[in-house]
Amino acid sequence: MKLSPFTKFLLSLSQISRWNYEVWDAGKTVFSSGSKRSKIHVSEDMRKLSTKIISNGIFQHALSQKNYELYGIPIKNGEKVLGSLLAYAPIRSKASRAKDIYGPKRGHARQMEKFLASLVGLIEDKWSSEQEVEEITEELTQNLEDINLYSNVTTRIKTLRFSSTMLKDLAEQLLGAIHSEMVFTKLPDRLEYDMLLNKKDVGEKISHPNAFSDALINAIPKKTSSLKENYFLVTDSRMMPGYAALHSETFRFLAVRIQHKDIFYGWLGLVSFNLKEIFRRSELKLMSTVAEQLALVFANTDMYADLESFAINVVKSFVQAIETKDKYTRGHSERVNRYAMLVAARLNLNEKERRILNWASLLHDVGKIGIPETILNKPGSLTDEEYSIIKAHPEKGCNILKPLEQLSSSLPGILHHHERYDGQGYPHGLRGEDIPLLARIIAVADTFDAITSDRAYRPGKTVKEAIEIIEKVAGSQLTPDLVEVFKEAIKEDTSLAQKGLQVLAA
Repeated sequence: MKLSPFTKFLLSLSQISRWNYEVWDAGKTVFSSGSKRSKIHVSEDMRKLSTKIISNGIFQHALSQKNYELYGIPIKNGEKVLGSLLAYAPIRSKASRAKDIYGPKRGHARQMEKFLASLVGLIEDKWSSEQEVEEITEELTQNLEDINLYSNVTTRIKTLRFSSTMLKDLAEQLLGAIHSEMVFTKLPDRLEYDMLLNKKDVGEKISHPNAFSDALINAIPKKTSSLKENYFLVTDSRMMPGYAALHSETFRFLAVRIQHKDIFYGWLGLVSFNLKEIFRRSELKLMSTVAEQLALVFANTDMYADLESFAINVVKSFVQAIETKDKYTRGHSERVNRYAMLVAARLNLNEKERRILNWASLLHDVGKIGIPETILNKPGSLTDEEYSIIKAHPEKGCNILKPLEQLSSSLPGILHHHERYDGQGYPHGLRGEDIPLLARIIAVADTFDAITSDRAYRPGKTVKEAIEIIEKVAGSQLTPDLVEVFKEAIKEDTSLAQKGLQVLAA
């Protein structure tokens, strides 16, 4: 019991009224305004009286064998008795009683009961106010934590780069913010996002947590009214059909649907074995918000996948259009793409770089769509004007692909694949490592395939001859280190065996 605001008041009251006051709690003194001597006289009688008050929860009074009057009243918090407030004083003569002008007159139990009740009322009102403040503070603190968590959630999951790792981090935050021991997601069609986290002590209670979480979801009644609001709540597993048998210990369970419009993706769930706590309404709202945001991410991911699929089909159409115009380079884009990806593997490029190189190498000649077939298929030498038109194809390709946001990262590889290591290339005359790495890889693959492919003005050369040629231009046209990597990489392309790779290997 917190008495600090009242101890000075009771001490002062004792000094001016000559009454002594004590507060008892479960058989022991919490506070006393009396002297040690007076306490010795009434200690046992006060203990008995306090025990009686706490037991019965009503005002009591008695006379001590040491000629003391004893009065007491319970101190409560709501309906619960926390202790007792006692008052005692020695029995005095009528004359001395007449001079005692402060506090109720001794011998008048009803008057004493009212007086002590007013004192206890002050204490209880103070406690009630402090409890309300604590509750409000706790609620505001929790709301602030919820807002902070929600802010983190929306920042993280409103992105197409949302990952299973980010989902795990999010689950850890939920586990810390909400009174629970287990959090999980169940997404039947997105197994990479299936996730389960639990606190250490839960691991001792549940030997097969994944099977347990599956059983929780499977036991949800299909016609529960709360499902109309996309959630299901078990406040006490003993009271819910189908859940009592899932675990020997009583638990709470909250599951929220991960759903966007009419598309259902799965469940977000919480489990707690602590029935002293409850899932608050604000926590349900937070879980619902998280589930809605996750569903929105999955919907956006699906939409992005559809757009990416559309982009792939557009790319394939571009490649087919190019090869329809230039019969001598049919299959050239796919071969350059294959060679470039072999080099990428040798260089241990990361997934993002490989994805960018994949599109850039496949589309490096897309700008040739705008070049007349008479120039592309001309059997003789090109005029300066015709060559200028050919040289414009990297920039034309970039202009064609700029509207496709998914391919924006691949544009530098397309734009600069005809730059030369010595700076004599086009369109910008970049030199050495100023040329983007992916463009330099494409340049080696493009040069090699151009040499080994048939042209209107000459037949294709063997792999051995092509390697000798690119070795000669290493350091002038092509990057020397990449030429060496390319030579090793193409040994892995079995389709080149028919073009003389066996000679190269020998």
